Amino acid sequence: MRMLSSNFKAVEKTEGWKFMHENDPFLELEILQFIDEAESRKMRARRHREEQRLYMELSEAMECLEHICTEGCTTVGPCDLEPSKKRDPCDKFSICEGLQLLIKHFAICKNRVNGKCSRCKRMWQLLRLHSSICDQTDSCRVPLCRQFKLKMQLEKKGVETLWRLLVKKVASARAMSSLSLPKRKREEPRETMHDHGIRNFRL
Repeated sequence: MRMLSSNFKAVEKTEGWKFMHENDPFLELEILQFIDEAESRKMRARRHREEQRLYMELSEAMECLEHICTEGCTTVGPCDLEPSKKRDPCDKFSICEGLQLLIKHFAICKNRVNGKCSRCKRMWQLLRLHSSICDQTDSCRVPLCRQFKLKMQLEKKGVETLWRLLVKKVASARAMSSLSLPKRKREEPRETMHDHGIRNFRL
């Protein structure tokens, strides 16, 4: 059956297959059902791998966002920290440079609030996802973390099922990542941010 599934196009042209097609339709049906189920399993496995890759990428984005907002990196960081003298690409996260560019755009975009900018939508989603996962609201230095938590508490009954599932999956991927990688050292926040707005970035 596995051989038939892997080489069906070639097998279908053989005299043996033609003979079976004419004389044993039940066996043909059984084989075709097996092939269909095998293809379905492959598609499910492929979809699962793609989903896991997405969750891991979002988990890395959460780590990188905290890194930028807590420690600062190259061109973006907390307003109460001195700008970094290092100008080489970040060696902690492969997406750090791209996320910094997104933050810089978010800070100056005039369409940030009205939903007309797709890049700003992506940033809003990252900030919301961070707030959904973060368990250090009082000391968190990521902008708008506390505001998003308060908003979600008020709208708790209406939170989308898919969003809750995404949060759960990313949190799980983050936990798995922390178990498989050395724990990154982070600077302790120097002080609690009183205003978590976007203006607290140093650009």
